[in-house]
Amino acid sequence: MICPDCGYDNINGVDVCEACRQPLVQFDPSGDELEQCISRHPISVLSPKTPLCIDATDSARDAVAKMVEKKIGCLLVQSNGKLVGIFTERDVLNRVSPDLNSLDLPVTGFMTVNPEVITREDSIAYALHAMDVGGYRHLPIIDEDGRPTGVISVRDILRFLCVRFAKTRSAAS
Repeated sequence: MICPDCGYDNINGVDVCEACRQPLVQFDPSGDELEQCISRHPISVLSPKTPLCIDATDSARDAVAKMVEKKIGCLLVQSNGKLVGIFTERDVLNRVSPDLNSLDLPVTGFMTVNPEVITREDSIAYALHAMDVGGYRHLPIIDEDGRPTGVISVRDILRFLCVRFAKTRSAAS
C-alpha cells in the first residue's frame, strides 16, 4: 500500500506507514459518539503517568525490586536518556522466574527490545489498536528525540472509555 503522505510502499494490511507513521486507514466519520471520541482525542487527555525508568545496565533484581516498591507493572529501560526497552511483569514471569540465578544479570537480557511506542499527539484509537494487535498492556510515550516522557496502560484507556460511556448513556436518557 502506497502512503498518500510520503509515497512509501508499505506491506499490504498495515495501518500506519512504516516511513512517516501516518495512518493508512481512513476514519469513518459515521461511527458512533464513542468511536469518534477515541479517534479524535489524543493520548495527552489520559494524563499519562510519568514513567519510572531504569538504566540498561541495572540488574533484573533491581528492576523487580523497584516494581515491587512502586507497585507498578512496568519499567521503561533507557540508555543515554533514550528508550531502549520495556520490562514488565510478564517478563518477570516468563523470562526471569524460570532461572532465579539470573536475577543479577542486566535487565537488557529480559526486557522487550525496541517496544512499540506512541507520542502524546497520537489518538487513543491508535494506542488501543496497537495494544490489541501487539497484546500489550503498557505503551511507552516518547518525545521527538526518543526520550521516554510517559506511559499509558490498558487501565488508563478503560477508565477513559468508562467515563465517556457513562456520559453518552446519561445524555441519551
